[in-house]
Parts: sequence; C-alpha cells; structure tokens
Amino acid sequence: MLTPFDQDIDALRASEALFRLLAEQAGDVISRHRLSGEIDYVSPAVERVLGWKAQDLIGQVASELLDPEDATRLRAAMSNLLSGAAEQSIEYRARAKDGRHVWVEAHLRLVRDEAGAPREIVAVTRDIDARVRLAEAARETQRRALLAEQVADVAFWRVDLRTSAVSVSPKFLDIYGLSRGARLSLAEILRHFAPDTRARVRAEIAEHLRTGTPSRNRIDRIVRPDGEIRHLLGSFEFDLDGAGAPAVMFGTLIDVSDLVQAREALAQTESRFRDLSTATRDIVIEVDRKGRIIFISSAVEKVLGYGETELIGHKAAHLTHPDDLPGLVRGFGALIADPTIVPPILEARARHADGRWIWLQGRPVADMAAGRLHGVLRDITEWKQAQDDLAAEHARAEAALEARSAFLANMSHELRTPLTAVIGFAALVVGLEDLPDKARDYVQRISTAGKALLSVINDVLELAKLESGQVEPHLAPCAFTPLVEDTIKMFALGAAEKGLDLRLRMIEPPPRVLTIDPDRVRQVLINLIGNAIRYTDAGSVTVEVVWREDFEELFVAVRDTGLGIDAAHQEQLFKRFSQVEASRSRSRGGTGLGLVISKGLVDAMGGRIGVGSRPGEGSDFWFTVPATIPARDALATGAEPVFEPVRAGGRILLADDNALNREMTRAILGVFDAEIVEARDGREAVEAARREVFELILMDIRMPGMDGVDATRAIRAEPGPNQNAPILAFSADMDFQASDIFDGMIRKPVTAAKLIEAVAGAARVEPAASHVAK
Repeated sequence: MLTPFDQDIDALRASEALFRLLAEQAGDVISRHRLSGEIDYVSPAVERVLGWKAQDLIGQVASELLDPEDATRLRAAMSNLLSGAAEQSIEYRARAKDGRHVWVEAHLRLVRDEAGAPREIVAVTRDIDARVRLAEAARETQRRALLAEQVADVAFWRVDLRTSAVSVSPKFLDIYGLSRGARLSLAEILRHFAPDTRARVRAEIAEHLRTGTPSRNRIDRIVRPDGEIRHLLGSFEFDLDGAGAPAVMFGTLIDVSDLVQAREALAQTESRFRDLSTATRDIVIEVDRKGRIIFISSAVEKVLGYGETELIGHKAAHLTHPDDLPGLVRGFGALIADPTIVPPILEARARHADGRWIWLQGRPVADMAAGRLHGVLRDITEWKQAQDDLAAEHARAEAALEARSAFLANMSHELRTPLTAVIGFAALVVGLEDLPDKARDYVQRISTAGKALLSVINDVLELAKLESGQVEPHLAPCAFTPLVEDTIKMFALGAAEKGLDLRLRMIEPPPRVLTIDPDRVRQVLINLIGNAIRYTDAGSVTVEVVWREDFEELFVAVRDTGLGIDAAHQEQLFKRFSQVEASRSRSRGGTGLGLVISKGLVDAMGGRIGVGSRPGEGSDFWFTVPATIPARDALATGAEPVFEPVRAGGRILLADDNALNREMTRAILGVFDAEIVEARDGREAVEAARREVFELILMDIRMPGMDGVDATRAIRAEPGPNQNAPILAFSADMDFQASDIFDGMIRKPVTAAKLIEAVAGAARVEPAASHVAK
C-alpha cells in the first residue's frame, strides 16, 4: 500500500516526465542554468538550432558561447533577475558548433525554492536568425537606395494607378521644394509643371498611359512653391496587371537646372567669343594630328594678311620659318606624348602674305580625345624687336662697364704707384740719422701730405667702384681682435695730440677667428674712428665690440664725446658729398665720402650701419656685419709652409715695371743682407727664376706684356729652382685679391716698416732693428 510520501514522489516523477516530454518535443530550446551560469539542462532542440548535442553543453557557462559583446548583455540580464526582475528578454548571437554566430531570442525566468530563495534560471530560446538577417538586408537595401539617391542625386517616385496612392523619395520633395509631410497626388504633381507646358505634358502622359510605353530622358520645367523654375530630366515606366493594362507608374528625376543654365551660358559665351575673336588681333587656331589647320579665326587677316578660310586644310609648318620649326616640333611632340604636362610657351616666325616674317607666341593645348591641338597666337614682333634692342643696349652697357672697370683699375695703379715712391722715400729720408731738423720737418710734411692724398684717391676710387656695383665681399678667416687693435693703433698718435682717450671695449668678445671681409671691415673702422677723432676736441673715443653669437653677427660701435649732430642733419650723413655744416667741416678736412663709402661697404657685406647723436653730447656710429665661425681654426699654427730664411749673400727677385719703385724697394730691403735682382716685367721675372735660385720673389701685378699673375703661374707650373719659392704679390690695385698661387700680398703704397715686416714674415728672417725705417 502506497504511503502519501510515495504518492508525492510518483506525482513529481510524472511531472518531471511531462516536463522532459514537452521540452524535448518543443521547437524552442529550453535550458536550465545554475545561478553561477553553468548549464544544468538543455533540450535536444539545441542541436537543430546551434549544432551542439545537449550533453556537450551540460556544465558549460552559457555566456562563453556568445559573441563577447552579447555575453556582457546576457550576464547583465541574469544579474537583473537576481536583483528582483520577474523575467528578462534578450536578443543575442550564439556561437554554433561550426563557428557561425546565430541570432536567437531568449526569455529568461528566475525559479525560486519553497523558501523563496533563487534556485535556478530557466531559458526558452528561439532561433530568429532568418528574421534578423532579413531585417538587416531590408535596412541595407533601404540604406543603399538612399545612398544612391544622395550620390547620384536621383529622386524616385511611384503612383499606384488603381488606388491613386503616390509615394516619393525625400529627394523628390527637395527638388519640388515641398515639405517632408506633404500629401501628394498625380494631379497635384502635374500642377507644378510650368503653365505654358502643362497641357502638353498631360496629353503626353495620357498617351503613354493608353499605350503602356515608357518615357525616356525627357526634360520638363516645373515651378516650385517659392516661384523658382527648375529643369528636370526624367524617365518613367509601367508595371502591367494580368490584363496587360498599366497598374503602377514609377520613375526617376534628376535636377539639371545647373546644366541647362551652363549650356545657355556656354552658348552666350561662344557668341561673345566669336565677337571677340573677330575684334582681337590674337589668332585662335586649331590643327589636327597631322598639323593641318582645321580652324583659324578672322584675326589672321590683320596679323598675317590671309583670309579666314584661305589657310584651312594647309599645314601650319608650311608657314613657319625653317629655323624655328625644330623647336615647334619638339614642343608639340612633348605635349602629344604626355598631355598632362604644363603646356610649353612656344615662339616662332610665321610668313606674312607679303613675304615678311612675323613673330608669334602661343601655348598649345592638346585635346587627344578629339585628336587635335588648339591655342591662341599673339603677334610679338614689336616685343622681339624691343628685346633685341635691349640686348644690344645691355651689351653696350657691359662693354662700358668693363671699360670703366679697366679705367678704375688703371687709375688705381697709376695714382697709387707714384705715391708708393713718395711715401716710401719720405720714410727713408726721415729714418736718416744725420738729417737736419728743418729738413726732417719738411719731409714729414711731404709724407703727411702724401698720405692725405692717398686717402682722397682711395675714397674717390672706392666710391666709383661702389657706384658701378663692382664691390663684392671677399670672405676669409680673420683674427678680428688683432685687426681692430691694429686699426686703433693707427690713430693713437692723432688722438694723443688732441688729448683724447682712445680705447677698446670688448663687451662680448668674439671668437679668436671669424669669417668676414677683413679689408672692408678695416676700411669702415678707419673711416668711423678717423671721423670720431676729427670731430672730437675733448674727452674720449671708444670702440665697442659685441659678438652676437645667436645671430652670427658682429656689432661694432664708435662712440665719441665730440660735437654731436642734430636729427635734421643725421639723414644727410650717408649721402655723398653732403658734409654736415660744410663751412666748419672744411676746417677739419675730409672729402665727405667716408661715411658714404662705409655704408656702401657695409651694404655689400650684407650688414647695417647707423648713427645716434645729439648736439654737444657726442655721436655713436655703429655697424653690423654677418660673421661666422670657421669649421676649423684656419689661422692655427703648424700648417704653414716653412720657408728658408734669406741668408747673407742670398737673393731676392724684385719684379716691377716702375724704376722709381724698384729703387725705393731696393733701398728699403737693404736691411736684409741679400742681393736684389730686378726684373722690369713678367717675362724677365720668369727668365730670371729659371736661371737662379731666389729666397723670395716680390711680384708686381700690373706690368706690360706678361703681368704678375701670369708670371707667377709660369714659375709655379714648370719644375725649376723657384717652383716652390715664396712669392708675394706687390700691387697698387685696391681691389686685387691674391689667389693661392701667392704666399701673401703687399699693397702699395707701403711703408718701409710694413714692407720689411712682410718680407721678414715670408722669408722667416729678423732684420737688424737699427735698420728698420719707421
């Protein structure tokens, strides 16, 4: 006999059997999940949906079978159930056994025990993959249709002829200027057609409806609600019913208003172009691949004398000057080979009807699709003649400039050469020990006058070179501090005579070596310091130097406590022949060129020059020049050639065409116990160098026949006793720069001390101090 307990067990077994029967026969997948997520039970339907056998999934965590993004949402849904939600529905992608992801819809329900505590989660899962894919396909189709409408700018419309229902795309409403919520009918659409075409359009559509034939690419005008007229290009077709009658009418529209307007504008432009081509002297021409003229404008008659149709069919090459034809062929050939290049500007002479040659210029354009070239030709005959005249004038100017350069160089030589003798002999006389005081005074005056005359000559020649644009910077490594110190020493005596304090301040000292134009910088310094001393009667003259490393620039200022200059006159300072307060300046000397030359030299070096001054408070003249640090110290010792000293009984070759200069130089070089051999020109110097050995050669640059440069090259070029002898350039040309074939340079006029110093430095000898002329 069954007890009540046994009856309950049988009832539970029967219920479980019924649940399993329902679950295993159901089309949906039924599953039970522990609260931790593992699968306790899953119905056999899972094999049909996902390909897994039920026993394969027991004990697995359900979220691990999902797409990672969907797994997060599934865990969130289960968490919601545990937080009190009665049930949850979720769509997600489950991973099938073959690796695919299948869209399913799951309804989750929380099961509690008799005490009300959560026990498990039951899920009923349905395969919705086909439905989701179909919806996605529909959305994609709609998206592509809208995209096609946007990209192609095409509007769609459809009319159900049985119900009169009208459906249109958003683009259709935009074209017609209607709001998105507008309700349309076929009659309403037809009312928007232009009044003068409305009756015709209705009749044409009625005929298409009667015959069921489509319409292709018709252009109609409509009037939008705002009054704007638009041109539409449209086509439409019909769907027929079972009886063959039109049931649905549908079509497309494109707004071609801009194209219609452009076509009308093009027609107007073409009309204006024809008018212009008739009025202008520019020739419009078109030729085919073989160079035959297929069109030429009426301007050809004005330019070349031919009728408008006279040249049609003729080859353009037959009108071209033979000398210019190869250039045209190359230009056209390059354009035909690569039509994407920038068309070249071509120039050639064309034969006029009366036999003259007319210069024409044009830029051809290739239209390879049509197989032709076209362009505009302009008569440039007068411009070509002007070019020829300008070239001839330029050649004459160049010749004049060369002649002027030669004249300046010759004047520099002719003026400075005799001054070399004047200053040199004056220095020798002053050095005589038994010279009477009165004679010494006279000779010193001669020397002073000679130096003053030299300064004036230098200024005039330098200004002439500046005005002719012949001054160019000669950059070289230079020890700047010794340069500025030596320059200041030149004025020490003059400053001392006036009781002035002449000093140097290195505010930001420069590097040991800078690349500058040392001769030009020295000349600017001489002009500024000389002016400062000339116009300062008491106080000081200070030279300040600042090395601006960040800007690679040298700043030099000359500050004095002199007369000062008012603002009205300062702008005149750097203009030639414009001495400030001329009457007073005459008492102080000067040509009025020093500052003008300084500005020209500073400008040539790429620098700046200026002044700041107030009357009675002195003046500050300053300049800047670019200055760079050489890659290596070009003045470093150890790399210099080693010369043998001039030995007693040795020889020095002196080549100079001026007998007076040779005599003066011989007298100065008497301090070296050496034989002086003279040569009157370059050829004699070369011959002497071939015969005898010389410890040193002094080579004048300007000499008749063979000059000093050619003579030096000849001595260096051939093996001989003096091929490697030290050779010093000896020149009165201010602008001459010694090349590397020389071992140094001495500029004329030269003092005895400078000449002895240069010779001693080149020959590595120390003359007796008692013999050095000051």
